[in-house]
Amino acid sequence: MEYQKYSGAGNDFIIINNLEDNIKNHSELTVELCSKEKHRFDGVIFLEHSNFADFKMNYFNRDGTGNALCGNGLRCTVQYIADNNLTNKKILLIEAVSKIFKAEIIDNNLIAVQFPPPKQIKLNFKLRVQFKEWWQMINASYVDVGSPHGIVFIDDIEKPIVKNISEVDIENWGRNIRMHQEFMPEGVNAQFVQILSKEKNEIALRSFERGVEAETLACGTGALSSAIVCYLTRGLFPPIKIHTASQNILTVNFEVVNSNIKNLTLTGPAIRIED
Repeated sequence: MEYQKYSGAGNDFIIINNLEDNIKNHSELTVELCSKEKHRFDGVIFLEHSNFADFKMNYFNRDGTGNALCGNGLRCTVQYIADNNLTNKKILLIEAVSKIFKAEIIDNNLIAVQFPPPKQIKLNFKLRVQFKEWWQMINASYVDVGSPHGIVFIDDIEKPIVKNISEVDIENWGRNIRMHQEFMPEGVNAQFVQILSKEKNEIALRSFERGVEAETLACGTGALSSAIVCYLTRGLFPPIKIHTASQNILTVNFEVVNSNIKNLTLTGPAIRIED
């Protein structure tokens, strides 16, 4: 089977042209392809026909779970379309999870995607967690921008004291947040945030994603959610730059009109991975 490989700021995907709708076993094929590749891919994107938009992104996590929204995957989908000359448009409408997303090719390998306002926001509530041998109550926030995210600032962690985001035990602590009873039964993607510069509106972000069940080097909807929480609770203002674990930078921008978030966009790189 022919497929191509793409990276959206370190979030890596296999992309398959399914415009003829020949593939039906999306879940099984995703698990098979992700298992056989030596490089760890976070999921598989099936490019499909849409009755409502230019194309449809049908995304499946590496564990085979589908109906998932992926911000970095949307950018990679647009770059794949451009690289394979499937259209000459610079502005595309992409269907995903029964919604339509407007995407724009800003420059070579730089894509911006517009998202609807968050479906739900819950700020500064207490979570009882155990990150090492100690139980503690920490502040957390929740944002749903099409996928659910639990956000924790590292300066709210007291046991142990965390001075740099590199000290976060992402595999264990991330799983604790991802599977926390507060967020069940669906669970959340866990986001750990460090404020790098309030003046420059820059943060660092590490992500533990459900469906991948591990750290990913970037998370697009996690970047959106974390930026929104930084604005609402920490006084940062858009555009907010997010330094990902891959060292790539994602930019989240939005407007606030009558206390409502509008024109939410995610901009960042998307490149083809050459074998």
